[in-house]
Amino acid sequence: MAFRSTAVRRFAAKMTESERSEALREANAKMREYAMNRPPIEKITRAKRAKGSSSEHTMQMALAASFVTVFLATPFLGRKIAQDEEWRKKYVPSFYDYTLEKPANPWTRRELHEQLVELQRELHEKAIAGEFTPEKLDEMRRHFAGVDPANDPHGWGKLHPGVDDDEEIEDDD
Repeated sequence: MAFRSTAVRRFAAKMTESERSEALREANAKMREYAMNRPPIEKITRAKRAKGSSSEHTMQMALAASFVTVFLATPFLGRKIAQDEEWRKKYVPSFYDYTLEKPANPWTRRELHEQLVELQRELHEKAIAGEFTPEKLDEMRRHFAGVDPANDPHGWGKLHPGVDDDEEIEDDD
């Protein structure tokens, strides 16, 4: 600003009085034209509003509303897909359908009960035969069934590999 004002002063100092008054008249005429031809501020603000800002907001609101709608509809749609087989076959393409058929239960309640009773009877017979002595129980707590502790040099058959044979094993009961 300071440079410009000093340059104008120097330029004006080199002008004659008539040149200076002519330059001022031209500048005043240009300013008058600008002030007269300028549209009113209300018209400018209306033009800015109509230029597209409201359509942008409308577009953003439509997009946000669609996302919210999809977000809220997803659980209901998923439930419908999971429970209604006819609807799933009608609307879900076969390459996108990853539903698995529920396998048939291999045991009935009666068969499972019979197996549990048989296991209980076998354990009772083993207890009567003396297979659950404290020494054998301790051995069972240290090694997997069917593993010979004498023929297990690396200790892969131990239930607790970090526990030595002379250490006490804590039970959770």
